[in-house]
Amino acid sequence: MWNALRSRGFLWLWIGQMFSQLGNAVFLIMGLWEIQLHSPLLLSLAGMGMSVPSILAMAGGVFVDRYHPGKLMLGTDALRGIAVMAGLGTIWVKPQWDIWVIITILTINALGGSLFGPAEMVVLPRLVPGQALGSANGLNAITNQLSMAVGSAIGGAAIALIGMKVIFAFDMVSFWVSAIAILLMFPHMSVVSAAKALPDESVSGLGFWPSLKDGWTGLQSMPWFMALLLPVVLTNFAFNGAFTMFPYWMHHVLHAGPLVYGVVDAAWSAGLVLGSLVTGMVQPRSLRVTLGYLGIAMSVCMLGFVFAHQNLLAGVTLFAAGIANGMTNALFITFIQRMIPQHLMGRVMGIIITLFGLATPLGALAAGATLHLLPLSWMWLLSAGAEMALVYVIFTKAPDDPGTPRGMEPASV
Repeated sequence: MWNALRSRGFLWLWIGQMFSQLGNAVFLIMGLWEIQLHSPLLLSLAGMGMSVPSILAMAGGVFVDRYHPGKLMLGTDALRGIAVMAGLGTIWVKPQWDIWVIITILTINALGGSLFGPAEMVVLPRLVPGQALGSANGLNAITNQLSMAVGSAIGGAAIALIGMKVIFAFDMVSFWVSAIAILLMFPHMSVVSAAKALPDESVSGLGFWPSLKDGWTGLQSMPWFMALLLPVVLTNFAFNGAFTMFPYWMHHVLHAGPLVYGVVDAAWSAGLVLGSLVTGMVQPRSLRVTLGYLGIAMSVCMLGFVFAHQNLLAGVTLFAAGIANGMTNALFITFIQRMIPQHLMGRVMGIIITLFGLATPLGALAAGATLHLLPLSWMWLLSAGAEMALVYVIFTKAPDDPGTPRGMEPASV
């Protein structure tokens, strides 16, 4: 599980992200709580501010392919730290501007993430050996999930105990710690060999739109990837819609109170963490086949939850679904990192994040809009069906992963 940490470059990245994601989680909880105290409309505005930048990840992918991804990560975290510092100075002088400053910072953080995310996915294969890539992705997933869980708890308590300004300062420092860790990561990044560079011309020689078009053309030359896009996006759409209505389902279908709702929701989160841990402990012979069987397990668990009319059974099925989902997330990223040519990686990750960014709010909107028009279970059933469609594409279209790409071994471990 922990073998990826033997790579010093990944170790620095992982430490930096622990601080950065924890600071972000604490700030997020504080920010959303302060905003909702003022107006639900402003809360919706903040949600839009955090969702819209993810649509720009496709553009971020172009920049990742054009420029050094590690330097983009460094600049992104350093600038986000400066933005939070500016926000802290603003509320110190003009406390009455606090809500608008929080909304602005949340938007800037999301905007930085739309560039940082694709860059990180490109950097990982340059930090760890191919056989440790699944472990690295699993550790990243665990870090993100635990940071959100711990940050939520800390953020709730911090609002009352230490106040808004200290939380601003903590978020600012967390970004700068991450930036320093990325700087220390640089000497351990591998350099892509000439054979792995662009086949015809450097991306940096292309303009922005020609580069984006060139990346899309390259993706279209991989029919298996294009076939995966629709079921992956549909699955994300349905999952977000289903979990948007999850509290309503627990209350009106399972007749559960807030305590039981919290326990069942925690079962899902615990499954995600366990699935990510398991991913780092196993080395599947075929990522394609493993992803296919995990998709089947996810579909069965979703159907099981729909027909579970007892709270205990609902919690068990969601726990199992969380394990499968945690493993799927880490292994799917690993599969993409191994299969996509390196010169297209940034744009591929940018496209995926952009499509997810579109699917997430649309799924939530569709779930709410159809609440009294369609059966409450329709999003869960769509999730199960989309998973099976994804399984079909994986088994019939996707190639087997080739293992460690040549020319991508880490410079030092």
